[in-house]
Amino acid sequence: MLNSKRIYFIPVIGFFIIIMVASLLLFLPISNNKPIEYKDALFVSTSAVSTTGLSTVVVTDQFNFFGQLIIAVLMEIGAYGFIVIVSYIWSVRNKRISFSNMILINDSISSNDFKLMKEHLLFIGKLMLKVQIWGAIFYAIKFIPRFDLLNGIWYSIFHSISAFSNGGFDIINFYYFKDDIYIQIVTIVLMFLGSLGILVIEDIKNNKSRKFNRLKLQTQIVLAVSIVVIIVPSIIMTMIEPNCNIINSAFITISSRSTGFVVYQMNLLSVVSRVMLIILMLIGGGPASTSGGIRILPFSIVGATIIATLKGQNQTILFNKKIPEFLIKKSFVIVTLFIVILFILISLFYTLNNIGLENIIFECVSAATNTGFSVSDYSQINFAGELILIILMFIGRVGPLSIFLVFLKEDHKGSFIEYPEGNIVI
Repeated sequence: MLNSKRIYFIPVIGFFIIIMVASLLLFLPISNNKPIEYKDALFVSTSAVSTTGLSTVVVTDQFNFFGQLIIAVLMEIGAYGFIVIVSYIWSVRNKRISFSNMILINDSISSNDFKLMKEHLLFIGKLMLKVQIWGAIFYAIKFIPRFDLLNGIWYSIFHSISAFSNGGFDIINFYYFKDDIYIQIVTIVLMFLGSLGILVIEDIKNNKSRKFNRLKLQTQIVLAVSIVVIIVPSIIMTMIEPNCNIINSAFITISSRSTGFVVYQMNLLSVVSRVMLIILMLIGGGPASTSGGIRILPFSIVGATIIATLKGQNQTILFNKKIPEFLIKKSFVIVTLFIVILFILISLFYTLNNIGLENIIFECVSAATNTGFSVSDYSQINFAGELILIILMFIGRVGPLSIFLVFLKEDHKGSFIEYPEGNIVI
């Protein structure tokens, strides 16, 4: 049995193996319309599994149906999560899940109830499938008349997966739908549901009273913050971007939470809009969601703790509930690790590529948060820069905490010793 730290090695090595196998499949002639370099296949494979959406090649030109199918499967794996998929198979086959594996599954789906683990896993599988089926049906209403029957069906399935998984891979170019309100609204709904998280959706579904204060604390936080980080940036972007209407702005804002679909030329965005999108990408979505980033809960806990400290309070309170100290510590660790890793790799990227610091920050944040927005010409980025983006996408998917826990030695000794308190001047 793996100890509580070493079990984090499972998703790290699991995703790594999937990426390497998928990169070989995408490299084969059977997946391509024309020859492809292995580094590009590796980049796309990592991007698909991490549900980022960045690509060093034009997906529609490079990959045939088989290649696009592989990308769609990889996005599903990235959305469900390696551990959740394996655990789901165990649950369906009524296999017994060991306690160490339950700890890891619990962390993957952000659930605190071990007894309901199997029910959560089954709910996740069924709900994600239903949402994507309905998404494909709504897309098909528009895509089949526009493209033909077979292409219309495939484009509907692919983009329903891509939108809900926050994968961001686009094989029809959403920019051409910048004036199509129907397509944008369908996509917005799929992206929003994916970014909320399965547990939030489940809690809303089970809330028979329909009262906000009857929801779980994490659901209240996610909903409140999500509404604010969608409405406020959408209004600001509509005001400062001359060719962006409110639907376009809402689309970009929600897409920035980890999808990466665009209905606006990103390189034309003002500095204010880019900074705002960087912040939104870092915030990300809810727990057990298909989005990346720091995530709403750690971001909210850190923010609330800072405000409480500035006010001279010794407790962090959100929606009249006290946040446990261990969650505050974990949130600060997640945020700190995320920022430190970003700072190091942005600095390294800057020394190896000359595409402008502003563009480098945007690209690195987009990769680390698994968003997929891009404002740069990838032909100007060398292999070292692409490798840095691959590393950021991988870390963003498995989580910086998992990466560090794999290599840190577990030490329980300090847990049983009560040390004397020491006062220092800060």
